[in-house]
Amino acid sequence: MQARKQRRRAVAIALAFLSAVGLVVAAFGDRWLTVPEYGGDSNPSSPFRPRSAAIGLRTFERCKAGTCTQMSNSDLIDVLEAEIETIKQANLKLPAKEQLPLPRPPWHGFPVVGLMAFVFALIAAAGLLVGGVLAAAGKRVELPIMPTTIAVLGLALSIITACIFIATKPDLTEALVVGWTFITYGVAAVVGLAAVFPLNRAIRPIDAELGEAAATMSWGGSRDDQ
Repeated sequence: MQARKQRRRAVAIALAFLSAVGLVVAAFGDRWLTVPEYGGDSNPSSPFRPRSAAIGLRTFERCKAGTCTQMSNSDLIDVLEAEIETIKQANLKLPAKEQLPLPRPPWHGFPVVGLMAFVFALIAAAGLLVGGVLAAAGKRVELPIMPTTIAVLGLALSIITACIFIATKPDLTEALVVGWTFITYGVAAVVGLAAVFPLNRAIRPIDAELGEAAATMSWGGSRDDQ
């Protein structure tokens, strides 16, 4: 029984550290949305083939003829709105059959939810990292807000904002697809959710009256056989 408990604790710690690393990589990564540059890889479905454009949670990058330019997502929205206005003015001088199609106007909240997802992912990573360190050290602590609670809230809010970020992506002249950074985030979020609950039981204080079976969740009364 004790050996099983130790294995369960070790797995939770390993998953917590793995998730924290993945969340940090995803937060700072710049390939949440990408425009594939076809012809650079024999496998067109490969997430690692060259990109002509990419959007991260905070920045946009476009590469052409070996030269790359980068701007913030807020600046990207301004550029897209200027391009739309240019198309509108050009269409005024053209007959109806020759007018250029207008892209969908970009949502001004797009950079905001990206930044929110960035912050929440780092908060979740911090909570998982602290919880993993405490569990690895064999410490049981009683805090007003447990690091595992912070991790759960960070994961939940980052998942919501990340989904909104992907769903409200701006229209570019090329089609955007999800990139490897977003895939990394998705895997890290799932791993973090799998780790955070057993991790909480490993660091939560044991109730003096109920004994070792009462290492509870930080927001409820579920019990563990620690």
